[in-house]
Amino acid sequence: MKTRITEKQLRRFHRLLSVKMIDFNCGELCAPKNGGVPICCENDYVVPILFHEEFKWHRNNGKFWKRMPPKNRTIRKFIDESESYYVYSQCPGPEGCKRSKRSFTCMTFPFEPHVSRNGDILGLVYVNGDKSTCSLIGRPRKTYNPVYIANAIKFWKELFALYPEEQELYIQESRKRENRKKRQRKRFSIFKTV
Repeated sequence: MKTRITEKQLRRFHRLLSVKMIDFNCGELCAPKNGGVPICCENDYVVPILFHEEFKWHRNNGKFWKRMPPKNRTIRKFIDESESYYVYSQCPGPEGCKRSKRSFTCMTFPFEPHVSRNGDILGLVYVNGDKSTCSLIGRPRKTYNPVYIANAIKFWKELFALYPEEQELYIQESRKRENRKKRQRKRFSIFKTV
């Protein structure tokens, strides 16, 4: 497989996304409702995706991430139908979390880019879900560090230059989101830099 993300770029992406998103531990909000485990750290609920280069880079720096075994037909189908440049992974969970080892998926959650038809990133939006899947979803703009928002947008722009098929995927997801919200007659928040 062709290498698309260099080690220098991996380090840059990690620096960009290591800026604190919020000023509190959001896991303390949802963990009590989920047996003490933050919902986004639940390996049976969430299957983090790492890019091959990201997975290899983390593996070269310790055994924190492991390949996710296909525990059931749904996960097997999901893995089989996904892009070849992804590695579905699992981590030791919150008790063994090392923030320096987090994946880009972990570092960008609960956001994803909202992209125009021509590929411009209009800002960040909450991933599909509701407050029951993440206590941060629906929080006011002032909850989030504007430097983090700006850095996450830079990350996505630079990642899309390396993975144009990811950009296409998010263009499609953005159209689906717009159509869904239009049918529901609801607006959605776009977090962007000022």
